[in-house]
Amino acid sequence: MKIWNANELIGKEVYDSTGNAIGWVDKTWNSWNEEYPGYFFGIRTNDYARNTYFRGANKLFPVYNDYIRTVGTTVTLTKTMDDLCRYWNKTVPCGQTTCPVEDLIEMINNFGVLLDPYICETWHLPHNTTFPVEPTHITTAKNTVTLDQALHELKEYWQRTRKY
Repeated sequence: MKIWNANELIGKEVYDSTGNAIGWVDKTWNSWNEEYPGYFFGIRTNDYARNTYFRGANKLFPVYNDYIRTVGTTVTLTKTMDDLCRYWNKTVPCGQTTCPVEDLIEMINNFGVLLDPYICETWHLPHNTTFPVEPTHITTAKNTVTLDQALHELKEYWQRTRKY
């Protein structure tokens, strides 16, 4: 659907094509890709959609303006939640392989790790902080996650990217 004033959609409740409420439009931004001109909308999911389809994830999920069927007091999409989940739950490149996002999230917290308390004390880093890991540095993801970075390389990276 052609959207003329994307900001008017912010705050409107969003329904999938079967009439299930899935959340609200929280943010809008222009497409950065010339092949897809128009707008993207960040949908903040409601409790049902978040807990049923996304395991409690609190991030915004993008919807392209072509996925919008109607706009009135609410926004209705052209896709069901199952259709959207196929788009939103893609695999992530992990070194030479790929891994489904939900499997990877189970193994690492938001593409980061919680460091062992001993390492935190030794390096004088805060406890219970998620330290980022680039998905391209993951070589395997089975029962454990193996990185292609040594511990000292991770420390240098975290010191550069975080202000500790």
